[in-house]
Amino acid sequence: MAKKLFLILNVVCATAFSQNLELSALTVNPELSQGADSVLRNEEITLDLSDPGKLKTTISRVVTVYNKVGLGDVAAYAHYDNNSKVNDIEAVIYDMAGREKDKIKKRDFKDFSAVDGGTLYADSRVLYLDYTPTSYPFTIQFTSETTSETTAFIRPWMPISKYDSGTEFSKFTVIYPQEQKPHIKETQFEGYAIEKEELEDRMIWTAKDIAPITWEYHSPSLDKRVPRVKCFFDSFYLEGVPGIAKTWKDFGSWMYNDLVKDTQDLDEATLAEVRALVADLEDDEAKARAVYQYVQDKVRYISVQVEIGGWKPMNASDVHRLGYGDCKALSNYTQSLLKAVGIESYYTVLYGDSGKESLETDVVAIQGNHAILGVQLGDEIKFLECTSQETPFGYMGTFTDDRDVLLLTEDGGKLARTTKYEQDQNVLKLHADFKFDVNGGLEGSLSRSSKGIYYSHRMQLDRMDQKELTDHYYKTFDAINNLSVSAIELNNDRLGITYDERMKAEASNYATKVGADFLLRPNTFALTRDAIPPRYAERKSDLIILRGTIQNQEVRIQVPEGYAVDALPKDEKIEEAFGSYTTEYLLEGSELLYKRSLKFNEGQYDKAAYVTYRDFYKSIVKQDNQKVLIKKL
Repeated sequence: MAKKLFLILNVVCATAFSQNLELSALTVNPELSQGADSVLRNEEITLDLSDPGKLKTTISRVVTVYNKVGLGDVAAYAHYDNNSKVNDIEAVIYDMAGREKDKIKKRDFKDFSAVDGGTLYADSRVLYLDYTPTSYPFTIQFTSETTSETTAFIRPWMPISKYDSGTEFSKFTVIYPQEQKPHIKETQFEGYAIEKEELEDRMIWTAKDIAPITWEYHSPSLDKRVPRVKCFFDSFYLEGVPGIAKTWKDFGSWMYNDLVKDTQDLDEATLAEVRALVADLEDDEAKARAVYQYVQDKVRYISVQVEIGGWKPMNASDVHRLGYGDCKALSNYTQSLLKAVGIESYYTVLYGDSGKESLETDVVAIQGNHAILGVQLGDEIKFLECTSQETPFGYMGTFTDDRDVLLLTEDGGKLARTTKYEQDQNVLKLHADFKFDVNGGLEGSLSRSSKGIYYSHRMQLDRMDQKELTDHYYKTFDAINNLSVSAIELNNDRLGITYDERMKAEASNYATKVGADFLLRPNTFALTRDAIPPRYAERKSDLIILRGTIQNQEVRIQVPEGYAVDALPKDEKIEEAFGSYTTEYLLEGSELLYKRSLKFNEGQYDKAAYVTYRDFYKSIVKQDNQKVLIKKL
């Protein structure tokens, strides 16, 4: 017995001394780990800009991972390129009890290109930890140190940077020369345990015990829901090139003169060609349209992320010669052509995304991820998406519409806003004209007309073959059982910016037979229960509707001889602050006419409105699926 007790005590002691309880998944605060994919145990990020023109970044991060989704929260990687390097990088893996299992050195990290396959050339690369765990939970301790000759991009601090990830402790330090104090923008601090310390040469922020944030339907983006710190300097370096960011005017002037101006080098033969193209056109808009079409016919988009951090366009002469370029190059090329025919335009920097992300205009800095071109036509600026061979002249889809942007002019930078499509412009019309047969089937035609932002959802249809198109419509009109479509006609009106679709359609056994009668749903485009937004026990964020829209539907159904509509459902009208829904049923002889309108109003609504919003959808689904009895006479 004494011998067994001695062995047990030895094992217990050995286990205790070989494990680190601070790295054990068993010691995480349950309030931070419950329902979480991961928990950030300890994080320290230091940005050292004390050496002019240099940025040294050191990161130490400990993350406990609970499942496969949480693997992405580790963020064990480091970027480098021709003007930056990874000095050191390491990861240590610990099991659930905090015992060390593996140590991954720099040589064991995967080395990948940091851009996707659509990029022709870029010098940006990333060292990335490719680790597959054998069990969960486990903990990773990650450290890295990098240096760069670019100080233009100061990473923001978000102590919680992923959904469903808690944070025990996070520290962010920015070190700078005493004579160059940064501008600071702090957001969403209220309600969080965050402390700030300001010294002569540095600022330090710390955060503790932040519970996980869950993604919510139609909510603000994560960076607008959690604490965030952004730092900006009046001067900076972009791969060793000095830049100025005191005002938007100064900053825009620097970008134009140092990054753009000297790349507009088209030769006289090219300039003569484009001048001849518009020689017979007197109207500036007609000339601009002709030049834009010339660009769309001649060049194509390929990402080329080189030259001063991917911010300097490739030369316009190279675009003309090679026939390709990225957003910067194609916008710059188009501007060069327009300049040759006497039309003023502005190279424009912005964020491209469907969430309407604007430049943060209250702070001056390099921002944005995309370039377009603003063309001055009288008092109006029409924006051109130069990367697309399909987008109509002056059309902004959901990737670039209604957001603050920066125009680069010869006089400096100017803030502007891209085209906004109002509710009465964002219209989707659906129409069906059917004959109902005595076997319960429908036969007739379907059509759809899309304007405003809906137009951008249709442009890809031109590139589909017949099978892809039919599959698309089976999925789109899935409320029609046993649907078959044929004779598809697409009409892309690029001048009027309207997309029309027409097709023949039939559906067997659409109606439900009840004895000699039928139950038929007049709305062939009805929403299903899948359209009802998710339910939350306690909604945390406001309800966001980014764009006002109108959807109108009209369905005509011819009832066959020997049958009649027994009774019509009641018309419905629902009015809420965020939208409205109406239905109307009419009987015109032997023809049943169904009309439906659904409107959403752009805006940000209090989180309490979400319950009403979800109930609104539940009512829509119920009303959409109303049926009428078709009686045999």
